[in-house]
Amino acid sequence: MADGTLFDVLLLGYRNDVARARTQEFLNRLPLTLATTQVGRDPDLPLRLFTALDRERAQQLRAALEACGAQVALVQVGAGDAHAAALPPPTEAPAAPSYAPRPTTLLLVAALAATAYVWRGVQAPPRQPPLPPRAAAPVEPVAPSGSQPEAPDPEPPRRAAAALAAARDFPDAVDRLQSALRQTPDDPVLTRNLQTVLLNWGIANLAAERLDEAAARLQAAAQLGERAEVLRALGITQLREGDFAAATTTLERSLQLAPNDPNALLALAEAYLKLDQRPQALDLLQRAKEAGVRNSDLDKKVEQLGREVDAEWDFVQTESAHFRVSFADSEDTRAVRVVLAALEDAYFTVGNKFEYYPSDRSPVVLYTQQDFHNITQTPGWAGAAFDGRIKLPVRGLQADDTQLPRVVRHEYAHSLITALSNGRAPVWLNEGLAVWAEETEEGERQAWAEQKIAGQELFTLAQLSGSFMQLPSARAEVAYAQSYLAVRALIDQYGARKIPALLTNVGSNRTLSDAFAATYPGDLAGFEERWLRDLTG
Repeated sequence: MADGTLFDVLLLGYRNDVARARTQEFLNRLPLTLATTQVGRDPDLPLRLFTALDRERAQQLRAALEACGAQVALVQVGAGDAHAAALPPPTEAPAAPSYAPRPTTLLLVAALAATAYVWRGVQAPPRQPPLPPRAAAPVEPVAPSGSQPEAPDPEPPRRAAAALAAARDFPDAVDRLQSALRQTPDDPVLTRNLQTVLLNWGIANLAAERLDEAAARLQAAAQLGERAEVLRALGITQLREGDFAAATTTLERSLQLAPNDPNALLALAEAYLKLDQRPQALDLLQRAKEAGVRNSDLDKKVEQLGREVDAEWDFVQTESAHFRVSFADSEDTRAVRVVLAALEDAYFTVGNKFEYYPSDRSPVVLYTQQDFHNITQTPGWAGAAFDGRIKLPVRGLQADDTQLPRVVRHEYAHSLITALSNGRAPVWLNEGLAVWAEETEEGERQAWAEQKIAGQELFTLAQLSGSFMQLPSARAEVAYAQSYLAVRALIDQYGARKIPALLTNVGSNRTLSDAFAATYPGDLAGFEERWLRDLTG
């Protein structure tokens, strides 16, 4: 019941950049007559948003703003501007705005027994997400039967299935449990045991990269009843299969059952990144940190995503046949058209080299020169970047810019290499192929590369397998040149048509040596020895 007391609503701050964007979106949707102040991107705080509201309305607005991630205080009219909340929170908060993110998450790292989340830097493409932790629940012990005298005794098949499952003889364990359930279909322990065996079998298939089999086992487990760890493993499998929309749906449901599951949060974040929904991914990663994930690489990823979301919150998008480009609304549209034309040309010229033409649009982001280095944290010598999205600095581009087509071909090649190799290509192969993709005529970059390595200390392939981002400019040039010359040697010896097969073999969970042997005659060590001898001879 209203008591006549009135309150002002003060904005004190935001939980993070995503919260700021959500809060501003929420406020922009309100009737213009309600808010007393227009909220810009960086307002002076504290800011009085609403004045002289009754108690119920003030509480509703505070709850809605806090659901967006805003920090809010209610101040009783006539009681001064102290920021201590004058009202207790409402007994039941109203529903969050419809644009608030669904409960979602991401999994990018895990072995069967334990998980560790590892993010890669700007130039290192992300590997496919790792496995969920192995299901901890064992097959349940035998419970007292309690069945009618004429019913079959479920105890022997339970015990036999438990022994088979412990020995990882999943097919026989499933057969015995299914047979027992046909006799006693309402036995909850048999049903739970069957689900646990199917879960562990699915995880074993996932570990062996048998994704179709994993999906079938986990779908069957999910049909036996909702269980967070089953849905999490199924969502990760869907993520590995590239069905990102299905993965988000499954992982969201898993999180509804277990809201603080860090592996589900990480996996769902990865799915949202794949769908280029970065604010949602950032929110999930922050939730994973709050759930106890401690990882310096995760901290760096959160910082990077925060910079991106902050810079891109008011970006607009345009699309061509094969690309989706995000850019500041103030950007010169002529520059955007120049970039789109170069991208579409690269789609065919680079696609022809790798014999691969993606059907989905590839994401591209255009930044100003200063924003590009601030956001990507790349060294000054970097002229573009790829981290799942092609990132280009574009201010001042002209239609006759001679460097743009080469840069675009290089970065688009990274996108194809990442897709074909499942993100597993070592840096020397990735960068060497990207330089090769720049060429309009075979071997036209060879003279440049040979000049760069002349008189320099050379790297081994192992030394070229990590990021070049920490190298000083002169050594980075040697690294890029040597990587190109390694790829040039592969092509000269075995032909360019073998390149897609090499990348596919790298992506099929082989070591690089195994992938090389599956693609070419001889071995990688012998190739490297001959290659280094030729470079120094």
